[in-house]
Amino acid sequence: DGVRAVFGEVYPDPVRVVKIGKDTSIEFCGGTHMTNTGEAEQFCLVEETAVAKGIRRITAVTRSAARRAIDEGTKLQDSVDTTDALKPESTPELGDLAATLRKELDEGYISAPLKAQLRSRIEAIQKKSVDYKKAQLAGRVDRILNDLKQTIQDAADAQKDVLVMKVGIGADAKASQKVMNTVKSIAPDMAFMGISEEEEGQDVGKVMAFALVPDSMIEKSGLVADAWIRQALERVGGRGGGKPNNAQGQAKECQNVDNIVEDATAFANEAISTMA
Repeated sequence: DGVRAVFGEVYPDPVRVVKIGKDTSIEFCGGTHMTNTGEAEQFCLVEETAVAKGIRRITAVTRSAARRAIDEGTKLQDSVDTTDALKPESTPELGDLAATLRKELDEGYISAPLKAQLRSRIEAIQKKSVDYKKAQLAGRVDRILNDLKQTIQDAADAQKDVLVMKVGIGADAKASQKVMNTVKSIAPDMAFMGISEEEEGQDVGKVMAFALVPDSMIEKSGLVADAWIRQALERVGGRGGGKPNNAQGQAKECQNVDNIVEDATAFANEAISTMA
């Protein structure tokens, strides 16, 4: 087979060469380290890393370390099996459970092939949870838009200049655009602000706000959407911005959405009180 050499390494002369298979591996390892493979008791491949371009290194353990890695891997696999069997419609916290499992997996000392397999399964669980929430939100948005149309129509019939209300669309920016388009089509001369909690019913949670101000009102009252959003979110530590006729913002934590509604309504009413 010709001369084989590993430069930069020091070996005795002669050196023992161990060959596995026909062309699987030929190593200058100085010899094997056990007289019988039974001495290893257990074997577990725990890591594969890149050493250089085109070169990979694997790390494996035997005996008690291998048993520990195998046992921990079995426990994690059981946890993934249990979580995977849960239905998103009956387990709202499925995404959080999967995230916790992912953290445990990343920190776990287990078989590398098993870790890759479980990581893919956990990602599938997270996707299942996200897809279900999206489907639920889409259905809820359709119902909300139907209810919203009547509310906006009632406000327009009452000749209201401003409407500030809570809308349960989560933190869906696309849904907020649908809401604003609905307002434009029904009450084009009315200023509107929608406020939505990311998770409805939470004591403290993220809040999204979006505003729409018609050009005619901007000219007459000076009310602009970006300043309106900032003022509404100021009390709860939120931030926002945008253009004079439409803007959006959010607050990371809000204990009382009614405070935003109150501040937004007061600010807009004061601005339009100057209208002729």
